[in-house]
Amino acid sequence: MTDWLLALSQTPVALAISLSGWAVPASQSIHIISIAVLLSSVLVTGLRVLGLAWRGQSVRQTAERFSSWAWGALVLLVLSGVVLIIAEPIRELMAVSLWIKMILLVIAAAISLRFLRAVRRDDLYADPEAVPGRAQRRNAVITLALWVAVVFMGRFIAFDPQIWGTLSPLHS
Repeated sequence: MTDWLLALSQTPVALAISLSGWAVPASQSIHIISIAVLLSSVLVTGLRVLGLAWRGQSVRQTAERFSSWAWGALVLLVLSGVVLIIAEPIRELMAVSLWIKMILLVIAAAISLRFLRAVRRDDLYADPEAVPGRAQRRNAVITLALWVAVVFMGRFIAFDPQIWGTLSPLHS
């Protein structure tokens, strides 16, 4: 796999990105802003489910208002993440933290999709006075924790050998 990643790092696209003075910083900036938008959207929706914010609006109204921001940010995260991976494929794709991040991201996105489907189907979520049940509140906390863990794992990529030690293929 290392040979393939080394070859990928020497492609014209990878070299153009990594040698550019602006491509990586611009992608990192887009990535960070997108993280902030995604987490803010998930946080506000989660706080509404918990009954701690936006009490005058239904869960459905809150989810509809913020879900497009969250999904748009997720698209930008994927695109900017691909650019960052192409710029440094060995560092990124051999990091244990990246793969944990990807697994958590898939789980968090699946739970979020399931939640949004339930919000569209169940009329309870359309009532501004309704209080979501214990299971919905628990799922809101789990979803928030998963998205925060995704962010932490993303940050850990830069420190993969120090965090994971000999478990990291990047450990020297």
